[in-house]
Amino acid sequence: MSEERILCYSEDIDLAGDLLRLARAAPGATGAKIHAVVLPGAPADAGDRLARAGAEAIHVVAGAANADPHVVAEMLRSLIAAVKPTVLLLASTKRGREVAGRLAGGLDLPAITGVTGLRFAANGIEVDRETLSGNAVSVERIPTRPAIVGVLPGTTGPAVAAASAERHDHALPAAPTPFCERTEVRAKPGGALEIEKSDRVVTIGRGLKKKEDLGIIEALAKAARADVGCTRPLAAEAGWLTDDHWIGLTGHRVHPKLYVAVGVSGAVQHLVGMRSSKIVVAVNSDPNAPIFAQADYGIVGDLYQIVPALTKALGG
Repeated sequence: MSEERILCYSEDIDLAGDLLRLARAAPGATGAKIHAVVLPGAPADAGDRLARAGAEAIHVVAGAANADPHVVAEMLRSLIAAVKPTVLLLASTKRGREVAGRLAGGLDLPAITGVTGLRFAANGIEVDRETLSGNAVSVERIPTRPAIVGVLPGTTGPAVAAASAERHDHALPAAPTPFCERTEVRAKPGGALEIEKSDRVVTIGRGLKKKEDLGIIEALAKAARADVGCTRPLAAEAGWLTDDHWIGLTGHRVHPKLYVAVGVSGAVQHLVGMRSSKIVVAVNSDPNAPIFAQADYGIVGDLYQIVPALTKALGG
């Protein structure tokens, strides 16, 4: 595998670190050289953080910061031509998936996204992907390399010793031109919460009767030193919380050590977003609610009685 070169990129440096650890731990990748990318606009300490995550070579691209997916894809295309990786690992975020598609089309390479597991073989790459809304795992194979693989956030390998990383500086021959002209930038309501990185989450569902009652959920979250999450209806339909709190198939995916689901029925679309939680506590008045099948601990009862009691027990 001495010729195997794995190039890892994400606009989120923490996710790029996850990709590096995954690449090092992937079965069949022994002997592969692990590369990382730093594009314009990355944090000043990005190179150091990627080296600590295990990058052996770091490629720093000079130029003006631009998050447009077309511009990012063009920058990566120039870098791919120089590095000639056998595999490009991207984080399967909204932007990462768009970049993957643009690169696959422009370079005529096979691409696959939504990956949760990765294995290298002489005759290609085997991956695991969630299917049927996360209720099953599909094992798929890309028969050739080079290839582009998009990995779901939260998928990583064990911590590794910091590598002694080579640094390579790249100057693009010309700044890529965006396909779209940005005419306005407006702040989105909320947006400050990165719930995917939360160690503890208290999530509220439609069991809450009115918006004014969110205070009891926020009090429990504060006592548990947790962030507040919600199901789709409370963010997308009722607007009680902003989208950065939304957990589920079309929202955010979380991987906390503790997940407390309050008044959450457990629809499959929501379970996809939280099934990687280490410990799940469910509070619901319906003893047959599907969420209990996912829970390590379940409490059947009225959330308006149970939540204040839990808050008090935690010292809140």
